[in-house]
Amino acid sequence: MTLSKLYAYLKKILRKYSSPVFLLLVILSAVLWYVTKLSHTYTTTIPVAVAIGDNRFKVDCVVEGTGYRLFVHKYFFNKELKLDLNRLEVTPSVAGKNLYVISPYSLQNQISKQKEDVRILSVGMLPEITLTK
Repeated sequence: MTLSKLYAYLKKILRKYSSPVFLLLVILSAVLWYVTKLSHTYTTTIPVAVAIGDNRFKVDCVVEGTGYRLFVHKYFFNKELKLDLNRLEVTPSVAGKNLYVISPYSLQNQISKQKEDVRILSVGMLPEITLTK
């Protein structure tokens, strides 16, 4: 059965056994249900793109907020955050020269300042960054 035949068959069945008003109300109720679900508070993981000097990486953040805010952050406001190195706590890495480890707590605070409408609960694994002095 081709796709056009399947579409025609479904259209015929739907017109025969249900009215367009009923289908419209079912769709409207599904949309309203979804909107009411977005008003609840949820916790999820959102990847955040971070730029610190020449270093660019993504870090998974566990965030809490209303469904609408989380939806917007996950799919629309996912631009790269530019963070100031002077506001972060970094320590030298044991892996090599010019490699530094960022404190997860300081990174979480800096991301929280830029994303004020959701609550950042934790940040995931952080890569070591290179700093040129």
